[in-house]
Amino acid sequence: MLRIKWVVFVSGLAAVIIQTLLIREGLALFGGYELISGIVLSVWLIWGGFGSLIFTRLKFRVHAKTVYAILLLFLCVSIIFSITFLRYALHIFSLPFGETIQLGQVVLIVLAALCPTCLIIGALFPAASRIFQPEKVYLLEGIGAFVGGILITFVLLEILPASGISLAAVSLLSICACFILRKPVLVIVSLAFLLPLTRISDIELLLRRPQMPGQQLIGVEESRYNLIAVTQTGGQKNVYTNGVYDFTFPDVYTSEEAVHYALLLHTSPETVLLVGGGMSDCITQISKHPTIKKIVYCELDPVLFEVNEKYIGADIVNDKLVTVFGDARHYIKTTSEKYDVIIINLPDPVNGQLNRFYTAEFFAEAHTTLKHGGLLSVRITAPSDIVSPLFAQLLSTVYSTLQTSFSNIVVLPAAKTTFIATDVKVGIDSVVPLLTRRLKERELKLTYVNEYFFSYNLTGEKMRYLQERIEESPRMVNTDVRPVCYYFTTVLWGGVVTEPVRDFFVMLFKLHPLFFLLPLLLIFFFYRRRSIIYVSVFTIGASEIAAEVILIVLFQALYGYVYGWIGAIIACYMLGLACGTLYYLKYLAIRGNVIRPLAYLEILVAVYFGFIIILSFVMIPGMQIIIPILIFGGGFFGGLHFPLSVKALMREKAGYVYSTDLIGSSLGALATAVILIPIVGIVYTLVFFVVLNLLVGVGLKTIQQKS
Repeated sequence: MLRIKWVVFVSGLAAVIIQTLLIREGLALFGGYELISGIVLSVWLIWGGFGSLIFTRLKFRVHAKTVYAILLLFLCVSIIFSITFLRYALHIFSLPFGETIQLGQVVLIVLAALCPTCLIIGALFPAASRIFQPEKVYLLEGIGAFVGGILITFVLLEILPASGISLAAVSLLSICACFILRKPVLVIVSLAFLLPLTRISDIELLLRRPQMPGQQLIGVEESRYNLIAVTQTGGQKNVYTNGVYDFTFPDVYTSEEAVHYALLLHTSPETVLLVGGGMSDCITQISKHPTIKKIVYCELDPVLFEVNEKYIGADIVNDKLVTVFGDARHYIKTTSEKYDVIIINLPDPVNGQLNRFYTAEFFAEAHTTLKHGGLLSVRITAPSDIVSPLFAQLLSTVYSTLQTSFSNIVVLPAAKTTFIATDVKVGIDSVVPLLTRRLKERELKLTYVNEYFFSYNLTGEKMRYLQERIEESPRMVNTDVRPVCYYFTTVLWGGVVTEPVRDFFVMLFKLHPLFFLLPLLLIFFFYRRRSIIYVSVFTIGASEIAAEVILIVLFQALYGYVYGWIGAIIACYMLGLACGTLYYLKYLAIRGNVIRPLAYLEILVAVYFGFIIILSFVMIPGMQIIIPILIFGGGFFGGLHFPLSVKALMREKAGYVYSTDLIGSSLGALATAVILIPIVGIVYTLVFFVVLNLLVGVGLKTIQQKS
């Protein structure tokens, strides 16, 4: 029995490692959007729920241990299939690399790729539950998942690429199957999966090429933050991060426009803070200004410097340059230095991580980091000649958000719409003369930012048209807890969704947030029925994953997101899950009338969400400690709720309970990341889950009273 318990622990460990790899593969294929990660996570959980449901209904004549071992062997094969399918998906569906893929195609690819692996992982729980107690299986899988989350975040991703980690996981699972089947000779065969690790870098490059059709792939590097691919087109090097185009080198046009407008509008810039884009020649362009004394460049991913040295060759050596590795927002919030110009040269706010650099809170932090008369430059991809209502609303949102901290905003219709925010008055009619005069005074010989281009790009007519479209659009403010820009860029015009889906989201956005509470009235139909226990399982599953998503967003928004901590935060959730189950196993007092503790637990979860509401309004000292503790608490509630539900519904229903929990988690992940947070914001999302858990808790009390 001890042997099978160790195998269950390993299966939980391997499941989290493979889940992490497949989500990263999905992000690398489709782009690093929360929309995509929400879909991948949701599909993972739904297939897992179906796997548990289907297996629970099956009967086998062979011993339960043998069935479990066979499932592990099938899992080894399915892991190889899933990763290979994602690598070849663009070829299979004749899709271009580096371009946005429609939502329907994304869902189809993810459903096909994850189906076999997730069905088997979902079946492992009821299979193990036929060998020993479901509660102990849940506990061992939770502990294994905790260890796996820590292992892949802080060890495996630092030393091996995705294909190497996959081979190690397959080898480990096959060894476990051999021990259950008592076939030690086959262990040697399992170890053969580790032989390719000696040439794993070359193998990874070879296996990545099918994922990038039509590109001359010359290098690929994987960091904790991104999959970085470098391709070559003629004399240019193109860099893609997570399948999305990042920058090209050399690209004088883009780098000149990114920095020179802000620098020229400042009277005498000496200190400059650059956030993003340092590899695309921006540092060289900044140093051309004769008054520059210091350039601070914030870069989250140090692997980009290794990529530059190996494949790109951009000249970033500069005696005025200071490089800061880490989260730029955390640096801006905590630094005591003051700057003349802050240049935000990041992609559009297409996800929660990037949206943090376009919020009212961030602009306030940046304002305090600027010297008197300083400038902040922010750019958005948007057409400047013909601005549609949705684009106008996006630009108006950025403009209004900047106005919460700056008294004057200049909007320039360049290749990207460029916002220059300052407290110094600069009129539209004075912009071009000012740029032209300072170009001559500083003796700058630029290729694209010059008076010839000003006469075409920055005409008074174009600038006034853009200003009018912004001013006549509905005014909204983008905040950390109401990420409006994230909604616009991802859902409305990001190219990810088709027109009917886009219209559906536009309709939802126009509704009052309280409207989203109306579907909860359906819960009343389950009052005084034992089926409300399944509703409770579904609710807790959705609530757990929603709390995890919300707390991670709050962590990165309020504290200053340090990406490397996310694995540890998720591991806190898995540890809480295991501890909740352990608490149930150790304390017999709560095993009597389980309906009562289930009801109280639902109400306690509602209070838990209420505390997070307070947290979203008030910056409490020690946020980096409080939020992981809260995530642990969410896991603890889920780990305690599951065995109580199994007890209430009888042990033979464990597979059904598990599948309901996974399906609830799936829909919770999708609804929270894709609909609730972007459309109604974090606070109303939290209110939704407060009401949901209160209604279910009261419903559980009705069957308690009835019994």
